[in-house]
Amino acid sequence: MARTVAWAFSYFGLSSFEQLVFHIKVPLEGTNKRFLVDWVRLCFLYGLILSVLIFFLFYILDLSDELAWVWFALCLIYSAAKVGLFTYILHQFQSSDLYEKEYIHPDETSWMAPKEKKNLIHIYLESMETTYAKKEDGGDAQENLLPYLTSLTKENLSFSQHDKIGGGLVVTGTGWTTGAMVASSAGVPLIFPIYHPFCTDKKPFMEGLVGLGDILEENGYSNTLMIGSQAVFGGRKFYYDQHGHYQIYDLDRAKKEGWLDSDYHTFWGYEDEKLFAFAKKKLLELAQKDQPFNFEILTVDTHHPYGYQQDDWDQPFTKGISNSIYHTDQLLKDFMEWLKKQSFYEDTVVVIQGDHTSMAAQYIHSTYDKDFDRRIWNVFIHPQKKTKETQYREFSTLDLFPTILSSLGFSLPKKGLGLGRDLLGDQKTLVEKYGWDTLNLWIKKRSRFYQKKILKLGKKS
Repeated sequence: MARTVAWAFSYFGLSSFEQLVFHIKVPLEGTNKRFLVDWVRLCFLYGLILSVLIFFLFYILDLSDELAWVWFALCLIYSAAKVGLFTYILHQFQSSDLYEKEYIHPDETSWMAPKEKKNLIHIYLESMETTYAKKEDGGDAQENLLPYLTSLTKENLSFSQHDKIGGGLVVTGTGWTTGAMVASSAGVPLIFPIYHPFCTDKKPFMEGLVGLGDILEENGYSNTLMIGSQAVFGGRKFYYDQHGHYQIYDLDRAKKEGWLDSDYHTFWGYEDEKLFAFAKKKLLELAQKDQPFNFEILTVDTHHPYGYQQDDWDQPFTKGISNSIYHTDQLLKDFMEWLKKQSFYEDTVVVIQGDHTSMAAQYIHSTYDKDFDRRIWNVFIHPQKKTKETQYREFSTLDLFPTILSSLGFSLPKKGLGLGRDLLGDQKTLVEKYGWDTLNLWIKKRSRFYQKKILKLGKKS
């Protein structure tokens, strides 16, 4: 057990017990089976052999059963402490009024739509963090893994904590893909209490939440999400179905459309080379309609722990995931250069961001400085709001929600939405106002407002 816990934190880069609780409550259908293989190889067999050896040791030395139970209890205590269970329990007995003080409800008094509506292309790059930039550009890499994204960032608007490439911090409840997508499109972390019901397509998903998809749909936009895995994994399907009625193109939909063979499966579903090709096709369809569109895409090739590498790729770097990062950069370049040639490009706001920092703990710890200030990447192209010359900000992914709306030309009288603040405005973000440590602590504590108003738990049927 202790071995499994230590392995999980290293393998998945788990950051909090809240992350474990969430994944217990949502479907794991569609997960990459490589995780299970590695667990059997690195944990189960190890634990089995160790258990047999300990059994014989107790038998040979004629040790008491009480000592065996003590050893077992110590393993349980270690495992619970390692995953943060004790801290989590402590926080459940502490309350937070963060939402009462700082939550800005996205109703019609907190935003006003522009007369001229711009399209939105929102690209989530899996685990893309600023650590991968070269040292001289603000990152911690010796190798040039991201030549195109680096130049694109320098040529366009990007928010940073300093005068080089930087980005947003990850707070509790936003450190995995679903949490990150909710945070950057609705301005709240994703915190499910232990008693939250298991998620299915027949149950409301964050019923009291109003997000980007809801607002854009209300203003005549079509909403589309395209991902290279199964949308049901991690509850993503429920969120995007219920908050904006997105047309979802995932692995299952790609097969249904005839884009893939019925038995096709690579890595998490299908690779990013196909994802960007399908995206081009769908964007051309959307552009023909007399309706503004919101097109969101999530890449997958840089997913932990090893990334995905095609057999016909060049391998300029020694570590596999470094090559995955580099080839994601090349695929992004091809897509963006294609996009610039399209007639709708000038009428489209493009937002590129990392969903969260990497969970490839072994790769990160063996390649980069353990004390490096890891941030998520961000680029805004064609923002409709005039900006100041200096965009040095301390912020988190929560602040991207109002900033994306602001970049589309929406006015935000309260200068923020949810727990996010418009980075194109002059209102302090909650990170700037309270500091990362304090904000994180308040998020971890139990919030009646969050559970009743956003999750709608305990309501009468």
